[in-house]
Amino acid sequence: MSDRDRDYYWEQVRQQNRQKPPEDPKRNWRMLVKPLLWFLVPLLILAAVTALWRDPASHAWLAERWVVLQSRLGLAPAEVGAAPAASPYSDSPRKLSDCIKPGNVIDDEVRACVKGYRPRTW
Repeated sequence: MSDRDRDYYWEQVRQQNRQKPPEDPKRNWRMLVKPLLWFLVPLLILAAVTALWRDPASHAWLAERWVVLQSRLGLAPAEVGAAPAASPYSDSPRKLSDCIKPGNVIDDEVRACVKGYRPRTW
C-alpha cells in the first residue's frame, strides 16, 4: 500500500469518528406552500361559485347547459313540440279544379298550387 493510499484511508477513518458541524437550518418554503394551497384553492373555488351563482346571466347559461346535458343523456322530458315557423304556403293540398289555369292549362305552376307550394294568382 502506498503512502498516499494509506493517508487517504486513515483520513476517511478519522472523518467517520468526527461529528459534523451542525448546518444552518434551511428554510423549506415547500413545506409552507402545501398547507397554504390546501386552504386557498377551496376558498377560491367557493368564491368563484358564489360569484357565478349571484350573476343572473350565469343562470341562463347554466340552464342551457343543463338542458343540453339532459338531452344528450336521454333524460330530457319529452316536450310537446314547438310549433314550426309559419310558412307563406299552405300545407293542405288543393283540388286541381281550384288551381287549373284558364283554358285547362296544367303546368308546373298549377302543380305547385295543387301541392300548396304556391298561391293561385291567375
